[in-house]
Amino acid sequence: MNKDITTVLATLGLSTHAAKTYVALLELEAVSIRKVASSTGINRGTTYDAIKELVAAGLASSKRIGEREHYSAEPAEKIYDLIRDRRKELMESMESAQKLVPELMASNVRPQGKPLVRYYEDDEGIVTILKDVLQTCRSLDDPNYIAYSSKPIRQYLYRKFPKFTERRIKEGIHVKVIAVGEGSDTEGNSERKWLPESYDGGISSYTIIYGSKVAHISISSDFTPYGVVVEDPSAATMQRLIFKQLWQTIP
Repeated sequence: MNKDITTVLATLGLSTHAAKTYVALLELEAVSIRKVASSTGINRGTTYDAIKELVAAGLASSKRIGEREHYSAEPAEKIYDLIRDRRKELMESMESAQKLVPELMASNVRPQGKPLVRYYEDDEGIVTILKDVLQTCRSLDDPNYIAYSSKPIRQYLYRKFPKFTERRIKEGIHVKVIAVGEGSDTEGNSERKWLPESYDGGISSYTIIYGSKVAHISISSDFTPYGVVVEDPSAATMQRLIFKQLWQTIP
């Protein structure tokens, strides 16, 4: 149960140390920093910061007993108040975003006829690209994309987004993949054809064509994944034409 409480508090924005300290305070009477730290195994300085965080969130209070401050947990029902506060903040953020995002999108419009190029790095950058694939495909009349896959890149592609395929299938997005090298399975709502590994020539790349965008994902010499997304209808159309012709030649 303590683990569950810690998880809930963490989702509400509290640090792990603050969440563990609150759980400890629930089981103790009004206590000093020393006793709280002893109970949690967290050092005193970090415990002090955690308690300040809890007081600010309305989940702990303090009172002076003798020459020392003693701390106690507020009732667990206060978590509901924290949830309501966070919900209000999120709604206010949503209202602000609804006003600001259209302005930001308008200011980011590229000059007519020119492609938009974005660069991403590390696992988090690849996750951003994969989420954009899902979001873009959802907006299409025919939600689908095509891709070229090489064997060396596959272990890096979904490392921080392991449920990508599950999300894709759930959202009804279809994919066709031309894979270089055996080893990738055909999963729900997908078609796949293979080229033998003799074709790879040391290729370590994954290319996704979706909507008006083409994403190239690869690995640097120090094994850091990176990606480049080119938003250009002409480039995407050309890539689809090449893919279609190659697809028809593979048995």
